[in-house]
Amino acid sequence: MKPTMFFHPFRFIWPNGIFVLASLLLITAKLSGQTTQTIESETRTLQFYLKDDKTRWFAFHTYAQLWTRLNDNNPGSLVSEELQDRTFDISVRRFRLGFQAQLSERLLIYSQLGINNLNYLSPRGTSLDLLDAYAEYSFSRSISIGAGKTAWTGLSRYSAPNTSKLLSYDLVLLALPTDDETDDLIRKLSIYAKGKLGQLDYRLVASKPFSPGNSPNFDGELTENVAKFNDKSNEGVYSSYLKWEFLDAEPNDIPFSDGTYLGKKNVLSIGIGAEFQNDALSSLQSGREQDHDMMLWAVDIFLDKPIDTKKNTVLTAYLGYYNYDFGPNYIRNTGANNPIKEVDANLASFNGPGNAFPVVGTGSSFFGQAGYLFPKMGNSEDRGQLQPYVSLQYSNFERLKNPMFYYDIGINWLLKGHLSKFSLNLQNRPIFQSTAQGLEPNDRNWSAVLQYIIRLE
Repeated sequence: MKPTMFFHPFRFIWPNGIFVLASLLLITAKLSGQTTQTIESETRTLQFYLKDDKTRWFAFHTYAQLWTRLNDNNPGSLVSEELQDRTFDISVRRFRLGFQAQLSERLLIYSQLGINNLNYLSPRGTSLDLLDAYAEYSFSRSISIGAGKTAWTGLSRYSAPNTSKLLSYDLVLLALPTDDETDDLIRKLSIYAKGKLGQLDYRLVASKPFSPGNSPNFDGELTENVAKFNDKSNEGVYSSYLKWEFLDAEPNDIPFSDGTYLGKKNVLSIGIGAEFQNDALSSLQSGREQDHDMMLWAVDIFLDKPIDTKKNTVLTAYLGYYNYDFGPNYIRNTGANNPIKEVDANLASFNGPGNAFPVVGTGSSFFGQAGYLFPKMGNSEDRGQLQPYVSLQYSNFERLKNPMFYYDIGINWLLKGHLSKFSLNLQNRPIFQSTAQGLEPNDRNWSAVLQYIIRLE
């Protein structure tokens, strides 16, 4: 065990990877003026109108989310059957290529190809997957109905996040409770209704979940008093999210929610949502199989407020309360873009390999996030804007003896808003071990990510 559970982040980074991170930052600083000007001149709106009145159109978008990372691995993590305390890697966190078209005044189609987590462990010849494919018919501003493979879902604001336009470097894992269990990268086969009734924005979704048995992480062996997703349920998933918009209205033409509008909107909203599936999980109770419903609900508040419109400074904040009931003692360890797959069982913690830690489970959680966008830098040339932020999650999970708490500290360097930006993020997470008293934290580890996002739309 390390001498202290909260060691200094720079002691973690130095000297194993700081030169890589620093070199990239220095290079981009040298070229930032040129980069911004190049994007300004070369970026074109990838929307093409089919009629002079602009009521018929089709559009493309694409973006890449690139990571360099230094991760303090969980105990027992193995690379090529050798123990590895820290791992440096380069990866494609996300790539997207999308198409949408307004075929008539009321009919919209949307499709998107993409891939997540292309890293050094990925199989060669990895191809793009069909992420979204749905059609939507709008009866009025009050109601539209759509169907297909889609990210339209309820529960919370960030259960369908716009991953290239977030405040922090990556998504809120807590808000994705069934990801890779009954979802395909948060998508399901769904029918949905959505619209705006005055200041009320709503979405109602009925989905046919993907079979958990087809997930690479599926474990069909039942455990005493520990719920797991089963592969026998033929029940649908029903979700909803209602949001009251106090100030500017947010767009709802696509399912994804932005993390900040960078001063383009003045937003204050409060939302409440829920998700339900009958008999979604199973466990053994006194040796007999018993099914459990999945009942999840959340309430959240979001603020994105311009402070100085001339300098384009913005305060952004989010706070959400999540109450999850998956059945007794359900918990899931998640490692975003995990750089490690194998672990020595004799040395392993409860977290598992790499950067995984308990993020979702039966119990209650708070998630908070705040950031501030500073004025543009540079006198003669636009050097972009800096946006520091902090995120944290505090959870009381039934399975754990102690609360789970993790936090992110980071800064965005926006060269051209969300179209071109760097993020540097430090994450501190707990390591849980099994003791005679239960699952308790006995250490904490760090992860440092330098990210670049480039988007065309």
